[in-house]
Amino acid sequence: MVVHRFTLPEHSMLALRDQICDVIGKAIADGGLGQGQALPSCRVLSRQLRVSRSTVFQAYSRMVEMGMIEARDRSGYVVSHQTKTSSFGARSEPDAATHVPILAGRGLPSDLRKIDTPADWSRYKYPFIYSQIDTRTFPIQGWRECMRLALNVNRMPNWAGDASGSDSELLIEQLRQRLLGYRGIRAGADEIIVTAGAQNALYIVGALLGGARGAIAMEDPGYPEARNAFALTGNSLIGIPVDRYGMRVDDIPETCSAVYVTPSHQFPTTVTLVMERRKSLIAMAVRRDMLIIEDDYESERNFMRDERPPIRSLAPSENTVYVGSLSKALSPGLRLGYMVAHPAIIREARAIRRAMMRNPTALLQDAMAHFLALGHQDAHLRSLHRRFRRRWGAMRVALAEHLPGIPVGAGQGGSSFWIAAPPRLDVFQLQARLQTRGVLIDNGGPFFMNPADADGQFRLSFGALPTAAISPGIAIVAQEVRALI
Repeated sequence: MVVHRFTLPEHSMLALRDQICDVIGKAIADGGLGQGQALPSCRVLSRQLRVSRSTVFQAYSRMVEMGMIEARDRSGYVVSHQTKTSSFGARSEPDAATHVPILAGRGLPSDLRKIDTPADWSRYKYPFIYSQIDTRTFPIQGWRECMRLALNVNRMPNWAGDASGSDSELLIEQLRQRLLGYRGIRAGADEIIVTAGAQNALYIVGALLGGARGAIAMEDPGYPEARNAFALTGNSLIGIPVDRYGMRVDDIPETCSAVYVTPSHQFPTTVTLVMERRKSLIAMAVRRDMLIIEDDYESERNFMRDERPPIRSLAPSENTVYVGSLSKALSPGLRLGYMVAHPAIIREARAIRRAMMRNPTALLQDAMAHFLALGHQDAHLRSLHRRFRRRWGAMRVALAEHLPGIPVGAGQGGSSFWIAAPPRLDVFQLQARLQTRGVLIDNGGPFFMNPADADGQFRLSFGALPTAAISPGIAIVAQEVRALI
């Protein structure tokens, strides 16, 4: 008789009972255990795994309830004959060098430049990177309450079935009343669509514009994931320089049919588009029949209270698409965003979204609606603003102390600083050297259409690390900068 030995993972968030169920379930699914094959007795497996016999018994009982195994008198537990097992044996790993004809001879999506963050970023002592949060600050109790409310049996019909491309009415109403109203934007329910994050909204817009009569103008440096979304959907792109007043609007050529802009906090330099240029951009859009794609990046993180009205609140609805995030400041992993535009644009956006993914999870939409309605989001943002104000101040002090004389861009609020060191500084080498010392930064290369334009420029973000870690982390950055220049 073949004796199968089991081992538990070194690190797991599951209870011991569930870990045992998991490893045995995987052995069955992989074909290591076949139908009718006997499992070790509770005594034997408890010794093998160094757990109590009662824990093994609980695991076996659970798997019996699930129909994975059967309990037989005098012969113990065996794999159920109703359980599907693999008949192909162990999976062989594909050869990475194998030629795949359909992918040959053309540019690949994986070749597009993007911000590369290590998967294990949280293990680094000084993660000065964007798009991550300090998970210790997540309002877990409030979120649990809202998930329980969404899971109420009376709400079940709203999320258990196929939503057929529609969105949570609760969430749409909260968006209208709270987030958009606060930003001075008036919109009807037919002017709003919920997306799987702001990135999903940008891809939908790119798909709408693909094949349009002109190119999309973009800030340069700018948001690489927007650039990639527009490129993948068949759009031509033209880079527009950015200065301390934001995008240089007058440089947008007449051949452009759309312009993508981050006016609240320019990505990545953090500058704010001044009102004069906002008005010029709106006038240009009306005059040329051009679409403005406004990504209201980091508006919710503005802790300085010196906000300028979004372009959407000033421009005709047919000339603007407003994109926002519901989850960026809360938890990027929730992947919830929204788009506001003319009803005709939203109608087409829904058709594209339906073909892509039907709609974002209705249960998650309901939970977010409760989170907004009960004031949890407001409370979270107040707490976040207090923390960010402290960290922002600590960053300014540390940069002035350790990197004196080097230009530092820090807009009104936000969670990042844009560093413009001498051009002779190789930011790619800087990033690599810092990583070996436990420091993560965003080098400037991916933000520019031409990576060579990034010489000396990089970004430092403070959203994912505590205030106490800022000064020692910046000291290490300064040491490596001086070593390379």
